[in-house]
Amino acid sequence: MKRAMNININRGGDDYFFNRLFSYLTRKLEDEIKEMTQLRGNVYLVETSKQRFILKGYKDIRKLKIQEAFASSLRKSGFDQSYRFYNQDKDPLHFEGSFYGCIEFIEHHEKPFNYGMPSDRAEGVELLNRFHDYTTVLHPSYAGMLPKTDLARKWLHRKTEFTKNLPIVSSYINKGITEKLLEWADFSLRNFADLKKELETESPAILHGDVAHHNFLRSKAGKLMIIDFDLISSGSRAYDMLQYANRILPFLDWQFESLVKVKHLNKWLDSEAFLFGLLYPADILREWNRLVRDRNHLNPYSLAPIVEMTVSQFQQRTQFQEDVKARLGF
Repeated sequence: MKRAMNININRGGDDYFFNRLFSYLTRKLEDEIKEMTQLRGNVYLVETSKQRFILKGYKDIRKLKIQEAFASSLRKSGFDQSYRFYNQDKDPLHFEGSFYGCIEFIEHHEKPFNYGMPSDRAEGVELLNRFHDYTTVLHPSYAGMLPKTDLARKWLHRKTEFTKNLPIVSSYINKGITEKLLEWADFSLRNFADLKKELETESPAILHGDVAHHNFLRSKAGKLMIIDFDLISSGSRAYDMLQYANRILPFLDWQFESLVKVKHLNKWLDSEAFLFGLLYPADILREWNRLVRDRNHLNPYSLAPIVEMTVSQFQQRTQFQEDVKARLGF
């Protein structure tokens, strides 16, 4: 008979749901569950008598199957810097509207990946480029299954949401700053949308879509991995590189010349479309929208770092805007 031992959950969630899910898993899994911890949302760390794995819920079976197939294709192609799924040949775990995949657990290194470290930034862009090299080959097999990347549409939606949130944002941020942010967004979007086709002359790749620092994970053995393919799409690798640039620029003090030194990314700096994309204040709009959406603007500990990011970097960002516009002839 299977037994549950040492059940561990981060309190504050739906304990009733957690307990029912745990009971379901004890019936479905072959190995005894020793411990189960909620990491976030519908994602759990499960330890059985034989192994540890990540249990992740998806709202539809198609998405789960694409994730499983893509991770498997990556591994079979020779790309060994990510995870794999377990139990793909068995009936999927289906509980209360979600389909669950069992993902290989990667033991973390004691030093996490950090965009603030020059060596990590260099290693991260090298890994992202290698990922693109492999997914360019895989692209024809997945093109019909994946959405086409549309950064202009995504950014327009983000700007629209930020505009709706202005009454709240303006309670904490000077009007002159919010007006500048929207001015930068409008200028970037207008020109980027007109020129983005020039970024799409190379063979398309499968893009990661979310190059946040937490999606780069260093294994205990020291190998850097790229994880979480929920937002994969089809398009020019320039779009992932644009988002990578936006992630690292705060750590480069918004110095354009520092971007020039970033291998693989710097090849795109001759493109006007890429330069217009760099002008879009993606991070600030994203973080304010998330803060308001989750009502965390009411929490001083959540609010303070977003206010600090918006205000303290404003002069550097303004100079960056002027530098890039000068390169564009404005």
